[in-house]
Amino acid sequence: MKKTIKSTFVLAAFAIALTSCGSTKVEDSRNKVPEAKTDEIDKVVVVDWTDRALGEVSAPTWLKNMRRGNSDTFKEQWKVDASRVVKISMATGKTEATAQALSRAGFAYTQAAELNQKVIGRVGQGLNDVGQLEALFVAASETKADMTGLREETGFFQKIRTTNAETKQTSEQFVYYTVYSMSKETWDALCKKYLMDIMGGADLTTETQKKVGALFSEMKEDSDKKEAAKQAEEEALYKAQMARLEAERAKANADAAKANAETAKAGLKAKEMDAQEAATKKAAEEAAVLASYLM
Repeated sequence: MKKTIKSTFVLAAFAIALTSCGSTKVEDSRNKVPEAKTDEIDKVVVVDWTDRALGEVSAPTWLKNMRRGNSDTFKEQWKVDASRVVKISMATGKTEATAQALSRAGFAYTQAAELNQKVIGRVGQGLNDVGQLEALFVAASETKADMTGLREETGFFQKIRTTNAETKQTSEQFVYYTVYSMSKETWDALCKKYLMDIMGGADLTTETQKKVGALFSEMKEDSDKKEAAKQAEEEALYKAQMARLEAERAKANADAAKANAETAKAGLKAKEMDAQEAATKKAAEEAAVLASYLM
């Protein structure tokens, strides 16, 4: 019996080895983030949501797709004209009313952040000078999104209960999503004004301004992402630019600190040489005085 089990085990191992040889696994070359242990992850549960009593699910498909940047499902279910641009804003608060107010108030900020990300991610990729990149980042961050001509289509709330993995204590908060739509002309005008305001920045170079200006047509057509991968790519570019900016800023600070240290060292050496020269001069004067007595 033991021999049979052993033979079966060997055959199974051999079969697995053959399968492994037949298909080569391609490893992802990107840096992997280690998965957190189950007991280290806070437990998050949706305990209440809009129209729960009517059988509505806590995360409807249209909301999931909107969070990924695709509004097609929403337009279809809510009978919104396909030509309109649809955007979403979300915020959290201790009450539904607070979360709703913050979601509405923060919509312009949300759109400015999205436009900021597009500009830094796409234009910043071609900038080699840290000064240009930093000027672009400041200009894009400070430029406001002038939100006019909007129509609020709907809102959706979720009540979230979070259990802390370490303390086991629970907390609750509301998340509110506000969906707006606007005509394509309104979106085009928004993109144009945002980019023109950036190019009006006094610290932007002509090279940077030309690259920003070239974004207009692309951003008009990119009002509604059709694939989550496109959004992920923009975010990756944005994060890469920010990491590059921080690295170059840190290097500049380190170089400045090194230069200051060398300047201080040179100054100290100069003082030492001055002191030595003064001592030599004084010794020469004293020698001259002594010689005058001996003559």
